[in-house]
Amino acid sequence: MGVYESLTREELVRKLLVQENLCHELQGKVGKLQEEIFQQAKNGEGFEENEGDLCEKVVVKRTEKFLADNVVRLSLMLEAGNVFPWFADIVSGKIEIGDELFKAYGVDRKEFHDDFFRMTTFVASIYPDDRGIFEAIYNRLLAGESCKIDLELRLDLLNTGEYKWVDLKGVAQEFDERGKVTKVLGFIADIQKRRDDEQALIEAKHRAEESDRLKSAFLANMSHEIRTPLNAIVGFSNLLAYAQEESERAQYIGIVEENNELLLQLISDILDLSKIEAGTFEFVYDRVDVCQLCEDVVTSLRVKVPAGVDLCIAPNLPECWVYSDKNRLRQVISNFVNNAFKFTPSGKITVGYMLRDGEVEISVT
Repeated sequence: MGVYESLTREELVRKLLVQENLCHELQGKVGKLQEEIFQQAKNGEGFEENEGDLCEKVVVKRTEKFLADNVVRLSLMLEAGNVFPWFADIVSGKIEIGDELFKAYGVDRKEFHDDFFRMTTFVASIYPDDRGIFEAIYNRLLAGESCKIDLELRLDLLNTGEYKWVDLKGVAQEFDERGKVTKVLGFIADIQKRRDDEQALIEAKHRAEESDRLKSAFLANMSHEIRTPLNAIVGFSNLLAYAQEESERAQYIGIVEENNELLLQLISDILDLSKIEAGTFEFVYDRVDVCQLCEDVVTSLRVKVPAGVDLCIAPNLPECWVYSDKNRLRQVISNFVNNAFKFTPSGKITVGYMLRDGEVEISVT
């Protein structure tokens, strides 16, 4: 078995087709073997003159062993390659399919009526999109333009409702007096697993490409995200040097500390990029004061406000607490404010929220 499993499907099919030629050569070999044995008997080499019957028995036994060895070899090749032989009589329009097909799929051959073994039934079992290709090749064979059938198509031969990819091969075996094909011998090889593996590789390639694209987009976004807390840290650190009142200094220090925390979290996210790709990205949930969060975002981004634009918090905001990841929520609001800077040449940008049916809707206007 191991010898045949190492063959490619094309090599396996070629070897199967060679068996046809071996069968034709067998008769010549048997005749030659018989002639040699009788010649030995005639020359007195191991046989007496009255042992003609024994010579016949030796010929038969050797022939039977030769045939049995070829049957076993062919059976192993068919089993290893999941290949099923078929034979088509063009004149009667009938097809003979080997029992290997029914055994492989656990189907009783007796369940199928005579019309199952007709060319019209076989063509009807081909997937509609592949049927035209088969008919074109088959018509070329009938017209004498080709002596082979060789294509891959989807087939529901046993009428199970499930089409399977098969490798269909055939060669013209007999011709009439006008040179037209009358009989075709071939094999059907189940290649569904190979097709599934190919599709899995294609999908894996697409996922890898998409992952690479998302990684590049993530790093590009992170470079933008990192600048936001850095600007706040640098800006308010400079303001600390000029702050006169202790309360003002405490406010600036608090903003710097919060942005330090945000910056550390962003860098940690970049370093944990492998977790994002693996789908194990973790969120740190806690109670968050939405009003305080909006005020912190506005305060930290005021140093970046374009000239002629006023960044403010919406008035009379109700008290609101949510259970969420504070840093992620802050990132989202900051992104919207930064985008608002780009599209607001003058006027006012307002950060606020409203409560609706037990949910909070945060807005940047």
